[in-house]
Amino acid sequence: MKTQLPAKYYLSHFFELAEFIQAQCMHLLFEEQQLFLEKLLQLDEQSLCTLLRIYSRKPKIIALSSLNYEEIPNLHGAIFKLKQQGLVAHPNSDELDLLLEHLTKPTLLTLLANDELMATYPDYKKSASKQRLTQLCKEHIDRNHSELESLLSQFVVNSRSQYYEYFEFLHSGRLSGGDINHQNRFVMRDLGIAKVRGDVSESISRFQTLAEAQTHYRLNKLRMQFKECESESQYQNLAQALLAISCEDELAQSIKNKLLIRLYKQLKDHDLAFAFELLEHCEGSSEAQELAIRQRYKQGEKSWVEQKLEQVIQDPLDDGILYFAEDFLQRKYNKQQRSRLTQMLIDTEHQLEVDDIYRGDVEQGVCEHYQQLGNTVFFTENNLWLSFFTLAFWQELFIETPHPPCNEFDLYPKVLLADCFYTEQQTQIEQKLAKFTSNEALYKYVCKNVGQFYEAPNAMFIWHSDMLEPLEVLIKHSPLANLKAHLLQMTKTFKQLKDGYPDLMVLKGDKLTFEEVKAPGDKLRRNQLVSIEVLKQHGFAVNIVAVNWFNDPNRIYSVVDIETTGGVQGNNKITEIAVVQLQAGEVIKQWASLINPERSIPAFITKLTGINAAMVRDAPRFEEVADTLRSLLKGSVFVAHNVNFDYSFIRKEYAALGQGFKMPKLCTVVESRKAFPKLKSYSLGNLAAHFELNLTNHHRALADATATAELLNLIQQTQSKKAS
Repeated sequence: MKTQLPAKYYLSHFFELAEFIQAQCMHLLFEEQQLFLEKLLQLDEQSLCTLLRIYSRKPKIIALSSLNYEEIPNLHGAIFKLKQQGLVAHPNSDELDLLLEHLTKPTLLTLLANDELMATYPDYKKSASKQRLTQLCKEHIDRNHSELESLLSQFVVNSRSQYYEYFEFLHSGRLSGGDINHQNRFVMRDLGIAKVRGDVSESISRFQTLAEAQTHYRLNKLRMQFKECESESQYQNLAQALLAISCEDELAQSIKNKLLIRLYKQLKDHDLAFAFELLEHCEGSSEAQELAIRQRYKQGEKSWVEQKLEQVIQDPLDDGILYFAEDFLQRKYNKQQRSRLTQMLIDTEHQLEVDDIYRGDVEQGVCEHYQQLGNTVFFTENNLWLSFFTLAFWQELFIETPHPPCNEFDLYPKVLLADCFYTEQQTQIEQKLAKFTSNEALYKYVCKNVGQFYEAPNAMFIWHSDMLEPLEVLIKHSPLANLKAHLLQMTKTFKQLKDGYPDLMVLKGDKLTFEEVKAPGDKLRRNQLVSIEVLKQHGFAVNIVAVNWFNDPNRIYSVVDIETTGGVQGNNKITEIAVVQLQAGEVIKQWASLINPERSIPAFITKLTGINAAMVRDAPRFEEVADTLRSLLKGSVFVAHNVNFDYSFIRKEYAALGQGFKMPKLCTVVESRKAFPKLKSYSLGNLAAHFELNLTNHHRALADATATAELLNLIQQTQSKKAS
């Protein structure tokens, strides 16, 4: 059943916020902010509801007619009281142009037809665009006419209080640019859409002092202002304001650094000297160092760059900037032609030919190649290592931490956000690792945490039902010392090792390797180099697999057709499935089955397909044929006429069983348009009639699949002729 919010849901959200501010944040408020909160809490319910309804809107000007809610029976009385308190105001004549921008087209036409308000009599057409009508009103309205006051009184200015915005910021730690993010957080929670932490009994302040809170608030305000900047002068002014902010904590400095770098990119083509100054104020930023080096080299400052590169190599901020500096020094000063990343791809001994049907999903192609050789393969990338790390240190990250979450919405461990996990919890971390005296003990501990915390909301990794299988392979087939060394390094340099991990984990017999897959034209990214090098340092086998495409003449195409209880997924289900497999143009296998959809079949569907309730009553459910179908489709290309329809229904059925479904796809509608342009219709029935394909029982799965298979052969023959 769909969750319904009560009529005054936003009112309860306000009181939840106000209670938090009063209990935890009064020391973070100026006197005028405290008085503002007191004023809000003293409002009668109707007036407060009206004000909160106004605050929840995006437009700067709001029509009173849009504020008609059951919980506000006397809107004009509420507006009057809010005006008395100085909390709302009607627009004045200086804000008329802004008001006109927010009027509807019918209202604009009414104004233009008002002889009293129009200083002149403009010519206009009712069919004119809203933009044109708005401009006519701006040009011709009599701004001194007494009737204008009546118009203005029908609207209020949404001057959403900065104080109220600040209260929300204290709770969430960020600003959202006017989309009322804070209220949305509460709403999404109440609707059950957004998961929140269930282990937070009381919200606490995320800032210790007024100065700290104000610094973070100002930084977030400048970050939002950046999005609205349009001119060089605006960027300049914002940069000056940013430079004036002194940051006492690493998180604030990180926010400042990111914004300084964005401003550098905007200003470097206009005022390079000032742009360089911005980079110099990026404390502890390897990105800023790299940008400065690249730009100064471009400007011809080669001696400065060489000296800077040597300094970076001697004392790098992180491995990423170290690899950059070493590579740049070699390429620019020692005449090395290629970057380290490019050279690694060229030098790799692991070359693999993959069917070009996998051009859109090269990792899947490599995965299936290894599986055909009898190896066990997992798509791992970052989720494997992040889940392993988080499950190994769940207590230290989320429970026994010196930086507990501020509220139920905080899903990311604060110790990682502040980059102080190892420095502040060294003893606990080393004691935890010491407890893992065997691979079995480590795996049992991970299993225990999976069982205890499964589906607990977190922003570290994605829970899934079969996540233990790759973790088991990783732990049981890796030396314990290697695993512990990498876990320890992640606690020390998490920001550096939170991404960039290889795509696949492959178990060949008892040998475990990690594979970073690169298709032709793909580049190795810096963060991937860092993670690969660290894994190698800790004793893991890591390969870079360079893929070359080839067209396999013996690939198997599984031509699929389904019949359903309706054309839109929703609650509709499959009633019949058929598969016709082709290899080198010949049918090698056929399979078809009615499916019990476990729901009624509409009469119009029966009329279309001939499939009725009696026919499917004793047919197998999808779950009963799921293994047979998966086995049949394995290692082939999924083909269908309008492939996304059939594919999505089947994928949904597997998802309902808690199973994934992923295959390379080919659509005969798309391919028909390429092979046979300018046909009037590309429906299967019309194509079959046009090309005299065998379609004797249209809208039954096997008949449609057979016709589609013939169409695929015809398409491929046509494409082959064009190629030759």
